[in-house]
Amino acid sequence: MFVTVRRPLIASVAALVCGPVLLFPGESVAHQTVAVADGPECGAVSPDDDVERPVTGENTAMEALQVPQAWSEASKAGKRPGAGVTVVVVDSGITGVDERGPSPLKSAHGLIVGGIIAGPNQPKPAVSVGIAPGARMVDEPFYDVPRGEEQDGVRVPMSDALEARLKAITARRRSGQLKGPTIVVVPMEVLHTDSLEKAVQALVASGALVIAAAGDRPAADDSFLKSYAGETAAPGEDAVADVWPAGGDGVVSVGVSTPTDGVLRNSGIDLAAPGTGSVSKALNGAWCVVTTVSSHWAAAQVAGVAAVVWSVHRSDTAQQLEERLEGTASGNSDGASPLTGYGVVQPVEAILRDINGMGAEGHEADVVPRAKVPRERADLLADARENAVWWGLGGGGALVILLVLRPVLARRRAGGGSDVRR
Repeated sequence: MFVTVRRPLIASVAALVCGPVLLFPGESVAHQTVAVADGPECGAVSPDDDVERPVTGENTAMEALQVPQAWSEASKAGKRPGAGVTVVVVDSGITGVDERGPSPLKSAHGLIVGGIIAGPNQPKPAVSVGIAPGARMVDEPFYDVPRGEEQDGVRVPMSDALEARLKAITARRRSGQLKGPTIVVVPMEVLHTDSLEKAVQALVASGALVIAAAGDRPAADDSFLKSYAGETAAPGEDAVADVWPAGGDGVVSVGVSTPTDGVLRNSGIDLAAPGTGSVSKALNGAWCVVTTVSSHWAAAQVAGVAAVVWSVHRSDTAQQLEERLEGTASGNSDGASPLTGYGVVQPVEAILRDINGMGAEGHEADVVPRAKVPRERADLLADARENAVWWGLGGGGALVILLVLRPVLARRRAGGGSDVRR
C-alpha cells in the first residue's frame, strides 16, 4: 500500500515531560517560549471516541529537535522537507493516517508512527504534525496489535512475519519497484533468528537506510524477553544481542534522549530522540499527543529527521546519510554512549555540515600532523651516571647485608662474654 502524505543545535527536552514551556539555548522566556502540546493521549483514543478536544500548544518534540529550523534550511536549498524520500513503515499499519474519519486498524501503534513521520497538520488550531511532510510513506504491516494487547485471531509481532516483510521490501528494491532514497523503519522489537538476520543484511545491502527501535521493557507477565521484564533495569543490563532488528549490522538503532526504566539498556544504540512529545493521529481520525516515553516513538522521530536531511542531500548513500546523522548528533566526541549512542539527532547540523573528513563512524576525524622524531643528542654525563648507578647499587647491597647480619653478630658478642675459657 502506498500513502502519499501532504523540520544547529539541540534544545533542552526536559520540558517534554515535566515542564510547561520549552526553551532553546541562549534564548530568554520572552523571546523563545513554546507551549507544551496538550490533547488526548494517542494510545488512549478508540475509533468510537468523539472528536471533541483538539490539540493545543506546539509539537514539542519537533521544537526540541529544531525541525522548523531544518525546514527553513531545506527551503533555502529549494527542497520540500522529505520530498523525494520514501519511508517504509514496517509496523501495525498506517491506514487512515491522512484521513479525518476513524481508522479500521486494531491498534494505533503504526498510525502514531506514521503521523510522527509525515502526518497531516491539524488545521484548527494550527499544529504541525509530521516531521517530513513531503515524504512518501509506504505501509508494510507485519502484525495487528502489540504484545500485551492480544486478541483472538489477531497477530502480534513475530520474527518470521517481520522476516517475510523485509524480504518483500528487498525484492522490490532489487527489481526497481522501490527505488531512490528509501528509509525502512521498524519501530518494534522481535527475537533474533538466523533467517531474520540474513533478511536484515540483505535489506541493508540493497541501499536502504534501516532504522529500528532499541527496545522497550516488556511487562512483568510478558513471556517475550522475559529476563528483561519488570519495572526497573537490572545492573549491567544490555539487550544489544536480544533486540531485533536493531541488533543487525548496518541498522540504525534508536534509543531515547532521557532514558527511563521503561526502555531497555542497549549498548548498540546509535542515535537518540525524545521518544515523547510528538503530535500524531489517533484511531478516531483526530489528532493526539504522545505522552509516553518509548524507543518506538524515538525511532519514528529519527526516521522523520532522516527523511528531511536526505531530501536536501539527495546524492548521499544510506551509509553516508547515517554518517551525517551520527557525526552531527549532540553526544560527546568520545564515542557512542551505551544509553544514547552518538547523541540526539540534530537535523539543522546534519543539513549544514560537510561530511567530508568525518570518520568511519560518523564523527569528524581529528587530523593531527605526525611529529618528527627529534635527533638523538649526545649524553655527556652518560659515563658518570652509569658509575653512580653501580656505586649506588653496591652501597645499597652492603647496607642490606649489614642490616641482616647485625642481629647475628650481636648474639655472638653476647655469648662470647659468658663463656670465657681459662
